[in-house]
Amino acid sequence: MVRSFHPVIRRHRPLSHGALGVCIALCLAVSAIPTVAATAPAPPGTLAAFRTLDPLLDGLVPATLYRPAGVGPFPGVVLLHGCGGLGASIYAWGRWLQGAGYEALVVNSMAPRSVKSVCVVGGHPTDRDQALDAFGALEYLRTLPEIDPHRAAVIGWSHGGGAALEIASTTFVASALPAGGGFQAVIAFYPECTLLPRRGFSAPTLILIGSEDDWSPPQSCEAGVPPLLAAGAPLEWHLYPNATHAFDTPGSSRVLHISGRSFTLRYDAQAAADAHTRVAAFLAQHLAAPRPTRTAP
Repeated sequence: MVRSFHPVIRRHRPLSHGALGVCIALCLAVSAIPTVAATAPAPPGTLAAFRTLDPLLDGLVPATLYRPAGVGPFPGVVLLHGCGGLGASIYAWGRWLQGAGYEALVVNSMAPRSVKSVCVVGGHPTDRDQALDAFGALEYLRTLPEIDPHRAAVIGWSHGGGAALEIASTTFVASALPAGGGFQAVIAFYPECTLLPRRGFSAPTLILIGSEDDWSPPQSCEAGVPPLLAAGAPLEWHLYPNATHAFDTPGSSRVLHISGRSFTLRYDAQAAADAHTRVAAFLAQHLAAPRPTRTAP
């Protein structure tokens, strides 16, 4: 559904270059606070900022934009971080997508809310807050001349994966009313499958999760996915044997202790490689450029 005169649209007023620069600087200053996931500084990229559809947040959401070589039009991909904020892995995914011909926008939902982490303890941003940020990012991408506004995907990890499942809900899209409609593809890495849509999917959805995930236990996916598939939902999922939470994040095996709970994180190179293959195939299938119409001779 295309929104024409919704109040959120009026919030997307143009900013002067000076005001935009100040807002980006302030947001980036907050985002520099170390987080659980911040293992490396953000690599070079184009700084961006946009207005979220979250009515409780009046400021700009900072992001890093990775534009591929060429002239476009490019499909866009919005990337959503986990509960500990941005880390090196999500930027690596952004660069990988850039190299594959997608314009990737890595969103920082923590900075404008002045928080470092919502792991276990909760608070804002919630998964719905992140989903509304993603819709704001989608509207921003659609203003860029090199972007194909009809080809966009969202990928979320953990907390961001939950946001991705919110985005996959037709009910949520109808309530948020992003200008130009929702995403054409949704990918969720190790999400809470209790957030699976129950009243219809807004887009084809892919879930990737490990069998040994003790942060987002896969049992809710194992219980929730089969009935949806039987009902014809546009849903795919893959369970990686022996893989834990954050299986695609390079680094040594570690156990995080947060608020009295413990979580195992272990990089699995084979699962990570397979995940890249599945993501590439899924995006190629659902964000393929339309074939030109041939005219009769």
